[in-house]
Amino acid sequence: MNRGLLILTILFGFLACAKGQSNKIKENKFLDPVRQTHNPDSSKMEALFKLVYEYDLDNIDTSIYLANKIRKLAIASNSLMYQAEADVKLAYYYNVQSQYQKALKLDLEALKLFEKLGDGESMMMCLNNIGEDYFDLDLFSDAYDYYQQSLRKAREEENKLYIAISTYNIGRVLKAMGQLEKAMEYIQNSLELSRVINDSEGIAYSYHDIGEILILESEYKQALVKLHEALKVSRRLSLKVLTPKIMHKIAIAHENLKEFKQALHYHDSSMAIYQTINNKSGMAEAFLGKGVVYRKMSSYDKANSLLNRSLEMSDNIQDRDLMIEGYHELSLLYERRRLFEQSLNYYKKYKALQDSLFGEKRSEQFAQIQLKYETANKDMEIAFLSQQEEQQKRQLENEEFFRNILVVILAFTAVLLITLYRSSLRRKKINRLLLQHQQEMEEQSREMSGLLAMKDKFFSILSHDLRSPINAIIGILDMVESGYVTQEELLQLTKSLKLRLLSTKKLLGNLMDWALIQMNEITIKEEDIDLHQLAAENINFFRDTNDKNIQFINSIPEGTVVHTDRNMLDLIIRNLASNAMKFTEEEGLVELACQDKDQEWLILKVIDNGIGMSQEQQNILFTNASGLHTTRGTANEEGTGLGLKLCKEFVERMGGDIWVESEEGKGTTFLFTVKKSLQ
Repeated sequence: MNRGLLILTILFGFLACAKGQSNKIKENKFLDPVRQTHNPDSSKMEALFKLVYEYDLDNIDTSIYLANKIRKLAIASNSLMYQAEADVKLAYYYNVQSQYQKALKLDLEALKLFEKLGDGESMMMCLNNIGEDYFDLDLFSDAYDYYQQSLRKAREEENKLYIAISTYNIGRVLKAMGQLEKAMEYIQNSLELSRVINDSEGIAYSYHDIGEILILESEYKQALVKLHEALKVSRRLSLKVLTPKIMHKIAIAHENLKEFKQALHYHDSSMAIYQTINNKSGMAEAFLGKGVVYRKMSSYDKANSLLNRSLEMSDNIQDRDLMIEGYHELSLLYERRRLFEQSLNYYKKYKALQDSLFGEKRSEQFAQIQLKYETANKDMEIAFLSQQEEQQKRQLENEEFFRNILVVILAFTAVLLITLYRSSLRRKKINRLLLQHQQEMEEQSREMSGLLAMKDKFFSILSHDLRSPINAIIGILDMVESGYVTQEELLQLTKSLKLRLLSTKKLLGNLMDWALIQMNEITIKEEDIDLHQLAAENINFFRDTNDKNIQFINSIPEGTVVHTDRNMLDLIIRNLASNAMKFTEEEGLVELACQDKDQEWLILKVIDNGIGMSQEQQNILFTNASGLHTTRGTANEEGTGLGLKLCKEFVERMGGDIWVESEEGKGTTFLFTVKKSLQ
């Protein structure tokens, strides 16, 4: 059940949230004067809480200000109960305002306080609230885990209300994950239990979600039956948060049944409620819903006005989910009006914002994963230190005991000395084991840090270097699909598309090779290779794909055979030749040559007459300090910074060395060693 239900049911018992309703606040365990008489600020905090209940969602900014004031007083007076209550209330308001990270932090803090107080019922409430925060952050696995914890605790304490609440919330998570059949089962079970315990609010929420699932299953008439049941109960209970949501779902069902007049009526009704509670996100959603209905009715001017009004309001409150829907609907609207250029512009905005929001959500998820990892490390360190303290304490007690025995019974001196010696050996052995364990933990931590760094770089390249060519390709294909492209333009676009695809293919190849190296998944398969033929294949490829008219020369003698891994050698030659092209001017020269180093090794050279490098650039080129960076080429070409890193990794894995000889303005030569054939 939603956060409002949990707080109203468990913490406060009664909340005056609608005009005409009684303003009397019932006493509860948090505001019990008997439990708080030791705190001189109790009366002040109780008075402030009553004001919070009075303002609540009708004036959420004032409610947040007052709740923060209570929290500061509670911390100053060390009142855990008041602090926990303030944390829960603040988390609820931040959740309503879509500030889910703040809400999560406060709910986790409240859970710890209730654990200290031994308040099992409030712990169940906090577990559900934390699940709600993770649900809103799209971290469904974590949300599911906390709801399951709440359900287990509710069953242990035989709390039927929380069994119903937790069961309902598990159903919501399953619904969000697309498991509609399983979600329906959980929510119907929650509905039956709510009927047994006469939980009217739970009944309203369950009917609402059942109706939503039926809409997702395209059972619109059945959905309307359930949603009207939910609306009847919600209106009777004056649930200002739930009622407009139900109306919105009813409007969607009527819209899909092409009953547009009814759909508009319910969108207007939800709008009226959202205006009374100043819920700008809800108002923007209502404008969007009406705009969609008018678009389907072919009333394009009204649809355009409403959709733009929704988009403007969504932009003001930075509700990017609604902005994405608004851009998409405007794209569809202009497409229906055959204004394809405007439609394409809105579609591009829709895709760009969708990609950006997806990336941010993934970043938030990774941040949560990293936070969990750091917390786990701290817990392990605390446990380790506690173990050491306990051992030291035992050691001191043993030594005290042995000293007393030596004073009292001198006859046992020799026995005690032997015992102390053995105890010392055991302690040393234990300390060695603990030190070894600590070193293993540090090694695992370093490996995890490396994996996280690799993950960050990998996704950075995917989001920045792959999205740009893919978006360009999509744009080219959209232009072709529009039918307004001449034959000459089509040939030019086709050439551009081919170059984009070749560039993207190369990038993907380097990314996968780099990732495999980082995970130690690449094995070397050595074989005899015709070096002249392999160089010729790469030269032919670059002759066909380069547009700088660069001349390629294969100076490797025919019949030159080396013994190494073909794929690795091919990648090294390809990346070094590509790098040479990148830093060579128009109509420049790139040459592949070789020379003997000794009886076992051959030196392979990639030579260009390009812009060259400074000594400083050469010094850091193959060092770890250089990181993964890239420099634009002579024709402003871009790269990922992976090419030379892969070359160094592969050359060293094959037992060779790689180095560079260069002078600014006079070209560059990359040299590396490769084994000669054994024959």
